[in-house]
Amino acid sequence: MTPKADLGRRTLAALVWTYAGAVGRVLLQLVFQLLLARLLGPEAFGQASLALIVLGFGWILSEAGFGSALIQKSEISAQDIRFALGWVLLASVLAGACIALAAPWCARWLGDAHAWPLLAAAGALIPIQAVSNIPSSLMRRNLDAKRAQAMYLTGYAVAYGAVGLPSAWLGAGPWALIAAFGVHSLFGLVVGCWITRCPLRPSLRGDGGLRSFGLKVTLANMANWATENVDRMLVSRFWGSAALGAYGAAANLSRAPAGFLLGSLQSVAFASAARLQDSRDRLASVFLGMVAGVSLFTWPIFVAMAVHADLIISLLYGHRWSDAGPLFAIFSLALLPMTLLGVAGPLLWAINAVGADLQGQLLTVVLLLAGLWFFSALPLHQAAWVVLPAYLARSLWQTARLAQALGVSLMHVLRALRGGLLLTCLAGLLAWQSQRLPQTWAVLLVTVVVGLPVWLVLLRWQARFLLGPLAGLLQEHATRVPALKRLCRLLKLEVVC
Repeated sequence: MTPKADLGRRTLAALVWTYAGAVGRVLLQLVFQLLLARLLGPEAFGQASLALIVLGFGWILSEAGFGSALIQKSEISAQDIRFALGWVLLASVLAGACIALAAPWCARWLGDAHAWPLLAAAGALIPIQAVSNIPSSLMRRNLDAKRAQAMYLTGYAVAYGAVGLPSAWLGAGPWALIAAFGVHSLFGLVVGCWITRCPLRPSLRGDGGLRSFGLKVTLANMANWATENVDRMLVSRFWGSAALGAYGAAANLSRAPAGFLLGSLQSVAFASAARLQDSRDRLASVFLGMVAGVSLFTWPIFVAMAVHADLIISLLYGHRWSDAGPLFAIFSLALLPMTLLGVAGPLLWAINAVGADLQGQLLTVVLLLAGLWFFSALPLHQAAWVVLPAYLARSLWQTARLAQALGVSLMHVLRALRGGLLLTCLAGLLAWQSQRLPQTWAVLLVTVVVGLPVWLVLLRWQARFLLGPLAGLLQEHATRVPALKRLCRLLKLEVVC
């Protein structure tokens, strides 16, 4: 088997296992997060979110991009791993100590002075989380998705099922989420090191190229952290912890299907595209195919979620969380441009164009800061609309930069989106019409039962038009993958020999 064919086979296998794991991840997260949200309520959920925001910032500083650097480098040695481990360990201890010392000040600035013990505890967890990313990155590099998903799902079930839920039931409040997060990180560290046989002797001497690429990734990750969390910090400061709980719950719930549909694709796409970074023509076809695929398979779902936002929140979280309904609609619509970010981001990193990703994220941060600050006197469900144009601007910027780097015209990108745009309009119309029915589970069922067959019939009838460049990729690989060959025949696409 040629190296190219072997990479394709391993990539497909990794993608299958990653999506299989994503199904389990979504189910576990929905069950445990919904139960925890009902037990804790918006205020305690918001306080825990503050701690996780600070923990995420400390992790980015301490991980220093070495995990991504190990994935991106063409060939690595045991010394490279020891070098990454040494710097991550040193940086994570320093970052954790600084955050623990600054916890009282951070809590006051965020509008909840009583939350400082939670922030201090988050600082103590940073070294565990940062170091656990080294073996996890090695598994991603090797496309070892089967064991990676098994490790994550087992750890999540143990952490949140055996620690988080009982703690919340016993009245631990936000500490239940912090404890569960810590146990999950520790589980990933221990099991990941055992699976990868990761060298455990740290070193501060090694390939400076890893540190250089890691610095770029760190800057991009810091900007990404800001785009994900600067709005949450301002929500806490201007509207309080309870509002942050509703805001965070709406954001997390909206991104659950996006994480399932896109997170798995991103993980495999980065590792595989990094092996093809010198073949720009090949990457261009992959880019357009991914754009066509994610818009066609995700946008109709996200628009339907936005239309049914209040009903979904009421059914899943209960009436205590009614304030999250309008916010969930906003975040669901924001997922449309975010899907394009899910395509552009990994490919920009794979071709070592992290700077373009960084610039797009900084643009989003500026728009979120300015918008929420300017509209801070308004109710949160009105001010939160700034999220949509902020993510749209970032999506347009990064997609344009990637298209330019790969020699792809804007017209090619628009053609790739035509199938997704058409089916999204139809899904939105169907969901809107179903609003005439009594607002129960039956409304969601009608949307799915009617919408899915219509989607399948249209796809079979006009597969080449709707799939666009994705049709070519399916045809190309169908000769090597029996499942794709059957799919092409089902869609009446000719298999390319």
